Amino acid sequence: MTEIFKKVHKGIDSLYLSFKGTLNERFKEELEQKKLFAQSDDEKVQALATITIDEHTFEVKDRGKGRYAYVLVDSWYHIQISASKKKMLPTIYVQLSSDLLNCFGVSIAMNQLRGTMKELLDGIEEETVSRADFFVDFITETDLSAINKKSWITRSKGFNNHWSGDRFTGFSIGLGGDISARLYNKTIEIEKSKKDYLMAFWSKNGWDKTLNVWRLEFQLKREVLKQLSINKAFELGECSNDIWLYCTQKWLRLAYEEKTKNRTRWQTHPLWAEIEQVKFGDGNYTGIIRDISRSRVPIVSTLFLNGMGYLTNYAALKGYDSINDTVVLEFCRDAKEFLKKHTENSSYYQDENDYLVTKINSKKKKYNKPLEQEKDI
Repeated sequence: MTEIFKKVHKGIDSLYLSFKGTLNERFKEELEQKKLFAQSDDEKVQALATITIDEHTFEVKDRGKGRYAYVLVDSWYHIQISASKKKMLPTIYVQLSSDLLNCFGVSIAMNQLRGTMKELLDGIEEETVSRADFFVDFITETDLSAINKKSWITRSKGFNNHWSGDRFTGFSIGLGGDISARLYNKTIEIEKSKKDYLMAFWSKNGWDKTLNVWRLEFQLKREVLKQLSINKAFELGECSNDIWLYCTQKWLRLAYEEKTKNRTRWQTHPLWAEIEQVKFGDGNYTGIIRDISRSRVPIVSTLFLNGMGYLTNYAALKGYDSINDTVVLEFCRDAKEFLKKHTENSSYYQDENDYLVTKINSKKKKYNKPLEQEKDI
């Protein structure tokens, strides 16, 4: 039997920031052109909808979002850019990826981001934190599915529990508000998100790979961050322990149900007593840094399993009992022959090679890989 509470990871999982400044005119013209490329009906033109900034090759989306005219995406950042010169709206709104934050920490991630912002903006001002999600991952012997709604002492009225089939997956409290919480089975969630790299953090901190890992996560939006006097990214690290105590003591608490009607007097649950004492320290979170590609490359296992699926289909149709070099070469030969016939009367593709180059370039845009002509610039 494990402990009532064992912390295996902690940090900031989501971070949204806004920046004010003047969009560099060179980028404004290029962004408009690349957005038009993305809107084209021609797949070859669509593949040109990328822009390189500070060694990042971003995909430029075909439409903006809300009041932001341009959207740029790679594996590290989701960037929304305003074309307006009005000062009411921040010029840039950025979401940092959870992979980047988990593996580099806020300080290093912010240093990287500021380099990109300095290229995009003239007269750049300091960032403002628009949203931050604090979390702790833990293992426990406590049966969380048995916890009654009344045991949650909170300022929020919104409450839901969640199941996937017959598996209890967690609670959500106050969703949609300026502050909200989720307590959920991260092991199950990873089955969908495929963020297997988190297991390295868990294992380093004592996870034995058999127990479920649970995540308690608080989402704090701009209004509550402002009330807590959090404006800049560095203040998240300086005030992280105070933020966590506010979330786990003043905004939400798990208690034992008692006879008295005044629920605020109920005794704190032992699990929660451990959770509220988690220390985030100085913001240096993990001690594990992995290489995080800026490109949104596909998961290798998915790539090869899908590819093998097509090869095994081909082998079965041809009467082969296994996959070897002969089968692979024959598949490629038959595929090229098929494409040759497929493109013979095409008004769009010149030949089978033009078809393949077009598809490869489309995938390069999707995976944030520069095109050959961009490499030569």
